[in-house]
Amino acid sequence: MAKEVDANFPGAEKHETPLTDAKKFIQNHRKNPKAPNINGGSFHRGILDKILAQKECNGIRFYFAQTTEGASTLVAVGITAAGADLTNGTIAESIEPCPPYCDVASELK
Repeated sequence: MAKEVDANFPGAEKHETPLTDAKKFIQNHRKNPKAPNINGGSFHRGILDKILAQKECNGIRFYFAQTTEGASTLVAVGITAAGADLTNGTIAESIEPCPPYCDVASELK
């Protein structure tokens, strides 16, 4: 069962995206691959729980993507045990980019 979304998390309710946008963003990156203009990004747990709660979901695959405006992003989609994308289910995009949403004390930065 998905956790309740924390309204204080930046962008907590903005992660879900339609398949058409996900496809467009992934194709944008593939047509014009470039090094990400961000260090990383985060998804709220609520959207990851929603993806993982899907009936046949066994994991999450992340695709490098690029918004229409050219910003680097990730698309997250559930996958079956056989590795097939669950494109008819919940798909996430619109990460909270780092910067500005970074852990300044992280050893990974």
